[in-house]
Amino acid sequence: MKSLGILLIVLLLGSLFSCFKRFDRSGTAWAPGSFSSNGERIYFSSSSERGERITYTGGPNTGMMMTGGLLACASCHGTNARGGKHLMHMQVMDSSDIRWVKLEHEEEEEHLGYDMDDFRMAVIEGQHPDGKSLKQDMPRWNIGEEDLLDLANYLKSLL
Repeated sequence: MKSLGILLIVLLLGSLFSCFKRFDRSGTAWAPGSFSSNGERIYFSSSSERGERITYTGGPNTGMMMTGGLLACASCHGTNARGGKHLMHMQVMDSSDIRWVKLEHEEEEEHLGYDMDDFRMAVIEGQHPDGKSLKQDMPRWNIGEEDLLDLANYLKSLL
């Protein structure tokens, strides 16, 4: 009877271990075909169809224990890219509406809205079109030009 109990424990532990071994720690659990475009994939998972994780520096100082330190645009700007105030790991954040329709019509002093160059500077350098730095909560993304264009096209599709 004792050996049967040990065998059951070994089988249970082996099953649990095999589940964790297969767990993808890349930060996403999205199934193939979950996204209608590469831009949508980047927005929700910070990974590209080109097979690379899109990394960043900076961003919210929250420890990110629950997500393994991985962020995506949707982490702060929400599933609809409309941003707003939200609680992230006990820190209140107020993120911008980044739908393209809002970005291109944003009026700041003499600058009227974002174009692709402004978007690139915001995403990669953390710089607003007026030259000022964006909030420190905004990560500085290491994203290639094709992926950046895909992301912009996804944001253009949101109304």
